[in-house]
Amino acid sequence: MKKILIIYYTQSGLQLSILQSLAKPLVSAGHSVHFEEIQPEEKFPFPWSAFQFFNAFPETFSQKPLQLKRLSEKAFDNYDLVILGYQPWFLTPSRPVSSFLQSDDGKRVLNGKPVVTILGCRNMWLGAQEKVKQRLLDAKAKLVGHVAMVDRSGNLTSLITILRWMFTGNRKPFWFFPQAGVSNQDVDHAEMFGRLISGHIASNNFDTLQSELLKEGAIDIKPNLVLMERRGQKAFSVWSKFIASGGAVHSTGRKIRVYIFMYLLPTAIFFLSPLLWLLSKILLTVKRKELLMDVEYFKHISLRSK
Repeated sequence: MKKILIIYYTQSGLQLSILQSLAKPLVSAGHSVHFEEIQPEEKFPFPWSAFQFFNAFPETFSQKPLQLKRLSEKAFDNYDLVILGYQPWFLTPSRPVSSFLQSDDGKRVLNGKPVVTILGCRNMWLGAQEKVKQRLLDAKAKLVGHVAMVDRSGNLTSLITILRWMFTGNRKPFWFFPQAGVSNQDVDHAEMFGRLISGHIASNNFDTLQSELLKEGAIDIKPNLVLMERRGQKAFSVWSKFIASGGAVHSTGRKIRVYIFMYLLPTAIFFLSPLLWLLSKILLTVKRKELLMDVEYFKHISLRSK
């Protein structure tokens, strides 16, 4: 019997559903599985107001740690595998998860451990996972597998459904729009990833885990999203500094900057998405090898040297 820690953060409960599906084969195989929730001292709202959501952007993107509640004593047991479930916020791991990865407790839990990361998100997770890779490296953990579960709707469709979900708490289908977020079918499919993980933890050999996860559809990357992330990371770096320079969190200067960002970002996504889709098609012809190498890199668990 192996011991597995599943540590996660969730607001809506969807991330927990994904992890519970993943854990079924592990439990069935007789392994000991402990779920541990990352909890901020001051909870983030759900559903959000638009202002609350965008006001959380600068500190999230800059990965400024916040105070977390103490983990249970069971989280510090000697585990054979750690599974980290998280969501990207603003092309960055959510602030509670980022804070956990930087905390002394987080480093203690992760030190020397093999880690599988699994996320649920709209579609853009590449930059967030790069930051998680670096944090795991800093904690002396070894990333052995990664699964990215995304909303399979088109970019603009998922933007509308996710915003509605975040600001109303309602993810059900409406009009001609589908249910928001990772589909129920994909949540159920996470059980297959759990079976693969179970086989590797039994043998204590994770060398081929990622390649097997990929064969089961653990990651699907569209080249146009690679381009959008590149530009998004650069733009967010500028915007986060601009908003933070407005003063304290509830100051008038900051509020003005947040409102500007709040209206410009969705507008930019709507107008830039078709252009970047077209640009990706052109680059797939002009710089096909380079772009496909990027796609292939993001499917794997290595970290590029800076």
